[in-house]
Amino acid sequence: MAEESRWDEVVDVVVVGTGAGGLTSAVVARDGGAEVLVVEKDQYIGGTTAVSGGDMWIPLNRHVADRDTREEAIAYVTRLSDGRASDPELIEHYVDTAPEALVYLEENTEYRSMPHGGLDDYYSVIPGRLPGVKEFPRSVSAAAYPVVERLGVEGAKLINPSPWVSPVEIAYGEVLATGQAVDVPVFYGEDNRPVVSQEEYERRKKEGYRGKGGGLIAPLYRGLLDRGVEVRTSFPASRLITDDDGAVIGVVAGPSGAERRIGVRRGVVLAAGGFEWNPEMVKTFLGYEVKPCTPWANTGDGHTMAMAAGAKLGNMGTFFSYGVMYDPWQVGRDGEPLPQMYMGLGPGSIIVNRHAKRFMHGGYTYNDFSHPFNEFDQRDPGYPNKGPAWCVVGAEHLERGLFESKVVTGADGELSLVGPQGQSAPEWLVIGRSVRELAEKMGVDADTLEETVTHYNKFAEKGEDPDWADPEQIRALTGPNNVNIKPVAGGPFAAIQQWPGTIGTSGGLRIDKNAQVLGNYTPLIDGLYAAGNTSASVLGGTYPGGGSCVGPSMVTGYWAGRHLGDKASRDIG
Repeated sequence: MAEESRWDEVVDVVVVGTGAGGLTSAVVARDGGAEVLVVEKDQYIGGTTAVSGGDMWIPLNRHVADRDTREEAIAYVTRLSDGRASDPELIEHYVDTAPEALVYLEENTEYRSMPHGGLDDYYSVIPGRLPGVKEFPRSVSAAAYPVVERLGVEGAKLINPSPWVSPVEIAYGEVLATGQAVDVPVFYGEDNRPVVSQEEYERRKKEGYRGKGGGLIAPLYRGLLDRGVEVRTSFPASRLITDDDGAVIGVVAGPSGAERRIGVRRGVVLAAGGFEWNPEMVKTFLGYEVKPCTPWANTGDGHTMAMAAGAKLGNMGTFFSYGVMYDPWQVGRDGEPLPQMYMGLGPGSIIVNRHAKRFMHGGYTYNDFSHPFNEFDQRDPGYPNKGPAWCVVGAEHLERGLFESKVVTGADGELSLVGPQGQSAPEWLVIGRSVRELAEKMGVDADTLEETVTHYNKFAEKGEDPDWADPEQIRALTGPNNVNIKPVAGGPFAAIQQWPGTIGTSGGLRIDKNAQVLGNYTPLIDGLYAAGNTSASVLGGTYPGGGSCVGPSMVTGYWAGRHLGDKASRDIG
């Protein structure tokens, strides 16, 4: 203790992470009078929030309060969690406090929300099956924000750019006009989003606007700058410092070889994201490989630091799901193929496992998509659906340009796919004149794949899918388009590998209504708080509507900041 008490610096609060949870906790704690320091592992600010759509699922928010009820929102999430929530009382607390947290941000920062028209509760596609579901959006979008004007050119560069949601200058609650038409995703029903003209879009590009996740993160960061709160990037936290009673009184943070011991008079907020980029933790807690579409920095640092301090864990086997296909021609910052969010390729495609058999409906939402990949076969013990699976398509997809590829015929008459610049296709994107030839290149049984495609097409030609479709599903919203059924017609035929994916893990540190971390050896770990994907999902790992990851992140950050702002400072030596 004597050596650990020799602090390099002392503040009231250290926030670890700069997503919606971390920045919100910092804003609110500072407003309560706390001296706050924010540290971030990545070179960018914003974490998973910045690369997301930036929506937040906020029942009873000001845009829909006259049509919503507390009881219905609680009933909806409770039914979805189906008894698996680590702390069910937090569902109720979330519903009660989420609207006030949203109001707080709008009244005390430059963040502005707008309704996300057309993006109803996700399970509204099966009306009447779940209680409390609404056929209107409980989700709010971040309005586009003039990042360059408000942060400057260099400040704007700090907001994590997203390779997954574009165009970034347009809010998720808006739609871009393309010429005389409007580019509307197929999953929308009655879409009443505001239309952004091409002229307005070009103006925003020129002036450096950010919508979606950047439209939430940038104004929160601006709020911290206005409050004099320092945010240190490329400054990872590595260890918590505790006293003899187990209370958290500091944190070790900084670049390797230049770490600093930072004392905290009130507490540490762990808002460092999930653990989806930590293969060991993924295998330990999830049990199977999922491909992340999130920043690389989400390696479970907050989880491991808190476990060493005796924190309780909850919902560690859960994650926010999506489907992933790798773009054959684009590479990410690491020079590897860029993962993209795809769940099949729409009407005229099917997904088969390594045994060439279909194995999923696909889910009513993207959050349901990945789970069949981990299904155990009791009759032939094992996991027949483990990734990668294959998505099989016919001639229509190839004619449209599958991932901008072109079909070429070699001197030997064999077909192949090449990229826009003539690149050779990777081994996980294959083409064949027939289903049998395709099967050979996929490495699956040709007889089985022929039987699978023939059986599917027999019904798909009539717009039916008795094996996997749900006749009570009225439309596709955010899951695969499994309502508009078309045959896999060809040849030629093609296939690309389909992986289970994630947009963040949702298991983590169990917290109370103030976001204080629960302990294994003490009821609460004094001085330790968690928010966002570092905490166990306060919605029980469910995804009731758009922004069910970012919304709870912001709200749990609000809980932590409010408590820390009211908390008396301790003498830590």
